[in-house]
Amino acid sequence: MNQRANHRASRRGLRAGMAWCWWSATWPAAWAAAFGCWVGGAGACRAAEPPATVAAATALAADLARAEASSRQARLAQQADALAGMPAGFVIPCLVAFGDATPGGANWLRSGLDRAADRLGGELAAEPIAAFVADTTRPPRARSLAYTWLKSRDAGRADRLLDGMLDDPALDLRREAVEKLLASVAKADEAAMKAAQRRALAAARDVDQVEQIAGWLGEHGETVDLAAVLGFVRRWRVSDAFDNAKGVGFAKAYPPEEEGVTAAARTGWKEVVSKDRLGSVDLNEAVATKKGVLAYAVADVAMPQGGRAEVRIGSPCAVKVWVNGVAVMAHEIYHASEAVDQYVAPADFRAGTNTILVKCCQNEQTQAWAADWKFQLRVCDRLGTPLGGQTKEERR
Repeated sequence: MNQRANHRASRRGLRAGMAWCWWSATWPAAWAAAFGCWVGGAGACRAAEPPATVAAATALAADLARAEASSRQARLAQQADALAGMPAGFVIPCLVAFGDATPGGANWLRSGLDRAADRLGGELAAEPIAAFVADTTRPPRARSLAYTWLKSRDAGRADRLLDGMLDDPALDLRREAVEKLLASVAKADEAAMKAAQRRALAAARDVDQVEQIAGWLGEHGETVDLAAVLGFVRRWRVSDAFDNAKGVGFAKAYPPEEEGVTAAARTGWKEVVSKDRLGSVDLNEAVATKKGVLAYAVADVAMPQGGRAEVRIGSPCAVKVWVNGVAVMAHEIYHASEAVDQYVAPADFRAGTNTILVKCCQNEQTQAWAADWKFQLRVCDRLGTPLGGQTKEERR
């Protein structure tokens, strides 16, 4: 299971989020360094020694990148401090460690490398940084970080790189490329602006950016099917309500999940086609406005080829998801949020028809803000590119 915080916010406030990442990485390092003797014992009081070779630096970066939340903070602070003090020639090779980084490890790694880049200034030349950013085989997080260094050293060169990044595998860089494209036609005639907006819509992956572009096109006479652009699954069959009094239903396996949802098992289930602009399925409308209940929803999605993809769901209610009978995610949280792509998990799909089953549970809270009983779901690659579709046969 995988839950990504950056998707919960649909990547709104990207730059603010990047600033938070820097602060959340830097503050633990400073804190642990200041109080290292107390946190990590006498050994943590020793000053961090910068690595003496590139091999030592990359090994240290790889170790730091694998850090878990339970790791001792003083040791991690020492490792980050050691990277911060290394020579300019060691920095770019260490960026590769982002490829296998844990969320916490990525923060610590960024702390060390960012401080090294700041300390080195012009010693860390723009040329190797630009070459790294331009290499799309490198880890996306590493390339995004290197791009911030390039902008501070050679803003013009960084800006020119964006011209070829509308289809970049690094989401942050792709976003900036879309922003540049739109800014470049801000004073153009309407025909040129529309053409650029259409290109931007095809390239954009962040939900807020897609919404912004679709809104502009709508204001200028072009209707955009936002749910289709974002790839939401809109055709479902929904069961009757099952008991969830006092939350008992979340863990209980009712027949749809215990026996499967074959065509025969779906007999009598209500066909629901979402009309919501973001593909939301309203179970209050589809089933009934009830409390302390749950319902199942099933959809068939055709994939052109087999492989791993991301299942992304948003709901203010507790949810479970299965793909082809395999449990993908379970989140027993009620009325905390309902952001697009609130929960994300990888799943294996086969070429052809795949069955997605959602269990959506409503609790017994009676406040107005707890009234919603709904979900929205899409299947994407890691960038948010929609995958799969629903044919006429699968919609029946």
